[in-house]
Amino acid sequence: MGEEKEIIMKSGLTWKSVLALVFVTLTILPVNTYLFLISGASIAASAVYITVILLTEISLLIGAPMTKQEIFIIFIMASVAAGSPVFLNSVYRCYYASSPIAWSFTDPYSGKPLPEVIPPWWTPTYKSPVYTLRTFLHKDWIIPILLFQINGGILSIIMEIALTMICSVMYIEVESLPFPFANVNAMMITTLTERTPERLKIFTLATMASIPYAIITYAIPTIMGGIYGSSLQLIPIPWLDLTVGMFGLENYMPGAIFGLATDPLTFSLGFLLPLHLQVYMLLGSISTWVFGNWLALTYFKNFFPEWAAEWKPGMGISLIWQRSYLRVWAFPQVGFIAGLAIFTIVSQYKIISRALRGLSKSMSIRKRGYLPLPILLGMYLGSSLLSVLIFHLVVPDFPVWISIIYSTGLSFLLAIVGARVRGETGLTITVPYVWYSAMCLTNYNKIDAWLGFNPIIGGGLTTSWVEGIKTAYLTETKPTDFFKAFIITFVLYQVFSFIYVSFFWAIAQIPSSFYRWTLIQWPIQAINQSMWATRTILVKADIIAYSMIGIIALGILGELLQKYVGIPFSTVGTITGTTQLPPYTITILIGGIMGRFIFQRIFGAERWKVYQRIIVAGIAAGMGIVVGISAAIVIMTKSAWILPY
Repeated sequence: MGEEKEIIMKSGLTWKSVLALVFVTLTILPVNTYLFLISGASIAASAVYITVILLTEISLLIGAPMTKQEIFIIFIMASVAAGSPVFLNSVYRCYYASSPIAWSFTDPYSGKPLPEVIPPWWTPTYKSPVYTLRTFLHKDWIIPILLFQINGGILSIIMEIALTMICSVMYIEVESLPFPFANVNAMMITTLTERTPERLKIFTLATMASIPYAIITYAIPTIMGGIYGSSLQLIPIPWLDLTVGMFGLENYMPGAIFGLATDPLTFSLGFLLPLHLQVYMLLGSISTWVFGNWLALTYFKNFFPEWAAEWKPGMGISLIWQRSYLRVWAFPQVGFIAGLAIFTIVSQYKIISRALRGLSKSMSIRKRGYLPLPILLGMYLGSSLLSVLIFHLVVPDFPVWISIIYSTGLSFLLAIVGARVRGETGLTITVPYVWYSAMCLTNYNKIDAWLGFNPIIGGGLTTSWVEGIKTAYLTETKPTDFFKAFIITFVLYQVFSFIYVSFFWAIAQIPSSFYRWTLIQWPIQAINQSMWATRTILVKADIIAYSMIGIIALGILGELLQKYVGIPFSTVGTITGTTQLPPYTITILIGGIMGRFIFQRIFGAERWKVYQRIIVAGIAAGMGIVVGISAAIVIMTKSAWILPY
C-alpha cells in the first residue's frame, strides 16, 4: 500500500456503526440463538446482508447516507454480534455433568462414573442447585465463568490480535495475497454505498437471480419443516449424495465419498480462484476422501480396524465423513497442517523476515496502526504463558512443556497456515481435536485435562481477521477500526448472550422437546466427549510424524517440479483439498471451468474480472435475504408453542 492509499484511510467506527451493532445484538442474537436451539441452523451470516441493505436504504431515505467505512464495520461485525451465544457452552457443560450419557462412562483413572470426578471449576457439580434453578446467578458459577472468560475470552483475543497483525503484514503488506472473499465483500460494500449504475445493476440482477433458487432450496423446506414438521426438499442440501444408491460409488469403492454441492456460493467460488489451484484442491480432496477412504477400508483395514468395523453399506456422505475423519484422518490432518506450516516457514522465510523487519522499523507500516514488534511479541507470549499458568493452577499434574509447545508454538503455525490458505483460496481449514492429540501422546489419565479447558491455542480467528483487514484496505478503512469494533462487539455479545441464554434456559430445560435440536445434537456431542475422556479413541504419534514428513516432501517435490520442469504446483491447494469433501471441490472446479471458458468469453476478460466479484456478492446477498426471512417466519409462527393452550 502506498502513501496515497494511506492518506485516504478513514474511520468507520462512528456512532451510527456502533448503534447498528447494538441493534444487531439486541434483535438478531436472540432470534439466532432460539433458531439454533430448535433447528441447529444459524442466520448470523444471512443477517449481515439484511442488516447492511436495510441500514443503507434507511440512511439514504433520511438524507444521511452511511459511508463505506461505516458499512464495513457493520458488515464485518454483524455476524459476530448475531452469532455468538457463548453462554450456551456453559449450559451444555451443566447438561453433560448430569447426563445419563456421562454416568454411563467410567473414568479410567479413578474407576468412578464421570460426573463424580468432573471438577467444580469446569461446571457446578451435579449436586448443585443450579440444575433445578436453571440460573447463572449462583456462587457455584463464579469460578467456571471467570476461568472461561479470562482464558477463552480475554487472553485468546489478545493472542489473536497479535497474530492477526503479524500475518496481515506478511500476507497483505509484503506478499499481497488475493483473499478472494475480501474482494467480494469490498465489492458489495462499495456497490451499495457508491451506487455506480452499472455495478448496481449487475449486483441487483445477481441478487434477483439467486432468490428463486434460494426459495426452492432453503425457504420452502425451512418453513414447512418449522411449521408442519415435514419438509419438501426439492433440491438436496448441502449436496447431491452420489455415494449411495443403485449407481452410487459405494458399489465400486466402498467407503469413498462422492457428490456435488448444491450451494450456489460454492459454485461461484470457482469464478474467483486460479484454475490450477482448483485442480490441486480437487486432487487433494479425491486422494483423501475417495481413494484414501477406500484403501483404508479395504487393503489397509488392519491398520484402521475401527473404520472397517463401523462402515456399513448405505452410509451417506455425512456419516462416512464423521466416522472416517474420527477413525482415519483426524490425526494425519494434524500432521498435514504442521508439515505445511514448517514448509511455509522455510520456503517463505524472506517474506516472514521482511514482515518482522517492517513491524520493527518501517514507519509506513507503523503509521497504518500496526503495533511495534516487541509489543506484539509481548502480547502473544504473555497471553500464551499466562494461559498456561492458569491451566496448570487447576490441572497441576499435566506436563507443562506440552502446554507451552501447543499454546506458544502451535498457535503461530496454525495462524500462518490458516491465513495463507484463506488468502489464496478463500477457504478455511480447521484442525479439530488438536488438544486431544496432545493428551493422547502424553497418556495423561486424569479427566481434568480432557474436558475442553486447555491453554489457549490461537490462530483460529486470525484466519478470518486477516481477511477482514484486507477488506478494510479495499474499502479505505483504518485497519485499527477492525480491532476496536471487535472489542465493542465482544462486550456486547457477552452481555446479551448472558441475558438471552438465561432467559431461554429459564423458560425450559435445555435440552428438551421445546429445544429440539439440542435434544438431538447434545447427546451425540456428549458421547464423543466421553469417548475421548475415557480414552476409547487412541492415536499413535508416528501417524502425525509420518504425515508431517510426507507433506514436507510433497512441498519440496512440487517446488522442484515447478522450478525445473515448469509444472505449476500448489502445496497450499493440495493440503486445503484434503480438508474439503469432494462435493465442494468438484463443484468449485465446475464453476471455475464455466467462468474461465464460458462467462469470460461472453463478457470479455476485463469486464469479467470486475463482474465476477459483483455476481458472487449478489448471489450471497440473495441467499442471505431469503434464509433470514424464512427463518423469521418460522420463529414467529412457533413463538407461542410453549403456551399451555
